[in-house]
Amino acid sequence: AGSNYFDNLGFASLTVWNMKTWKPMTVLPLGEDPPAITSLCFNHNGKILAASAVDGMIHMFDMSAGLQITGWPAHDSSISSILFGPDETSIFSLGSDRKIFEWSLQNQGQILWSRDCSRFSYPLKGPQYCRHEMALDASGRRLLVTSSSVRAPIYQVQGHLNGWRTLPHGAPITAVDWHPTSPIFLTGSADNSVRVTSLS
Repeated sequence: AGSNYFDNLGFASLTVWNMKTWKPMTVLPLGEDPPAITSLCFNHNGKILAASAVDGMIHMFDMSAGLQITGWPAHDSSISSILFGPDETSIFSLGSDRKIFEWSLQNQGQILWSRDCSRFSYPLKGPQYCRHEMALDASGRRLLVTSSSVRAPIYQVQGHLNGWRTLPHGAPITAVDWHPTSPIFLTGSADNSVRVTSLS
């Protein structure tokens, strides 16, 4: 009772696999007894891998060298989702502390933008629900986040606009994504529906 799902995941192993041979190539170093990894994302050319963990840390790896190049504490609790900003000079993190941060990759540890999303992201309960995720539009100006409510918030990055929300579903919103070039987004819900919405 009172324990978090992520606290029970155990220790981490981060293995790089060869997709042609289906054999492991290398194991990226995470230190002794590392906590479980919760989210991964590559930069545009696959040379840098970002990994987040249940202890609130973000780790950055040089894939050609197979080494960790940096890491910093980003949240006070588990990180649910991370993604690179559009110009890859920043990285976004969404924590189970219900906070979103945009971190500078040029000045490690510097917060460029933040939002409290506790209004929408209380813990999802039940085995059919996933952890919270987020998606950034092609311009890098709008951030769409999954929701424990029937509507999901759309945040304006580097702005103060909080009032946008998606059209309602019949249950929590468990998946979100943006079209790669057009102002169109998708929301998937635990009610087994998917909505495609255009902002134009």
